[in-house]
Amino acid sequence: MNFIFKLSFKNIFRNHRRTFLTSLGITVAVAATIFGKSFIDGEYIPIIQNISDMETGHIKIVKREYKNKERMMPVNYTIDYIDLENKMKDLKDVKLIRPRIKFGTLIAKGDQEVDGVIGFSVLPEREQDFLLLKGKDLKRGQIVVSKKFAQKMGFGKGDTLILITQTIYGYLNGISLIVSDFYETDIDYIASNIVFLNLRDAQNLLSMDSTKACELLIYCKDLNSSLKVSGKIKKILPDDYFLSNWQEGESILSLLKVSFSVMTLVFLVMFFLASIAIINTMVMSLYERKKEIGMMKALGLKSGKIFLIFFLETTIIGFIGTFLGIIFGVTITYIFSKVGFDYSNALKNIQIPIKPIIYPVLSFTNIILGFALGIVTSSLSSLFLLKRVKVVNPVEILRE
Repeated sequence: MNFIFKLSFKNIFRNHRRTFLTSLGITVAVAATIFGKSFIDGEYIPIIQNISDMETGHIKIVKREYKNKERMMPVNYTIDYIDLENKMKDLKDVKLIRPRIKFGTLIAKGDQEVDGVIGFSVLPEREQDFLLLKGKDLKRGQIVVSKKFAQKMGFGKGDTLILITQTIYGYLNGISLIVSDFYETDIDYIASNIVFLNLRDAQNLLSMDSTKACELLIYCKDLNSSLKVSGKIKKILPDDYFLSNWQEGESILSLLKVSFSVMTLVFLVMFFLASIAIINTMVMSLYERKKEIGMMKALGLKSGKIFLIFFLETTIIGFIGTFLGIIFGVTITYIFSKVGFDYSNALKNIQIPIKPIIYPVLSFTNIILGFALGIVTSSLSSLFLLKRVKVVNPVEILRE
């Protein structure tokens, strides 16, 4: 066995050009696989996260009447979110519950110009991972507006703003709130129209009970377990409540899921083509060595041992190429995960809460995928040589 190992290593370094070109092909394929999958993940994971934070959750519960008029943001169709939370406290798959109230309101600073905006009310202690409010102070009596809107209206930190809107009973009411912070986003629709306030202030402004909200967003420990959790929640929901799941219907996230599946399919095709390229490179390299196989047979080596020599050789070359491919793939992905790809111009007219810069997401799974591509395909390529080893006639080789 030692002889076979030594001969395999000797063959690798005997023809430097062949070994280099074969390893290079594997290196490029593995690096491209790691970077390609990381780019797809970096493109879709933040989008799914941001939209679920802003709009859909993993599961969303509203009143049925509210669902039919959701675009109008009616505040008189409310749900008892405290009661629902108590009913769901035994569901281990539920990670986070966020009550929300959205409403149209007028906003102004003193006797200055009045503008219409959307009041987006939240419980700040449950919004610590919400991108737009991360690190922002939003206690009772405070309001957070976008930097762009503040510049347009002349608002500054510490200014007192007045919100005026209709209550759930139809009469006008107002509240004074102090600007505590500013959020930033490149999405013009959000920056120009949405202000954030504390849920308790919104309840007071709208004359709403402290246990009520218009929407309840539920987040699962695993994004893909939401269908199972939805089934459990439906059993405890009142008949006049409506439950929607991000994986169902015509939500943005469900459409993104289809888009992500298409991109994954494209990636799998690329993965397959990369595998074929590696196998083709290895097989061509091996098929050129017909004389070498004949000489080994003439020296008394059996077909099985000859095949084992080539198998070890291809596996070692595959390991070298894979190792280098992982290094290059991880390095390139890491660099671009910091620098990013700027799509600001392409996304400037798309009004959904996504970052215009895509940062590839490096994961252990993607590294394993690249490793499997390099090692498995290079090792499998030697199987194509098995039949050729058996049919080579050493007498004909010596005669040549």
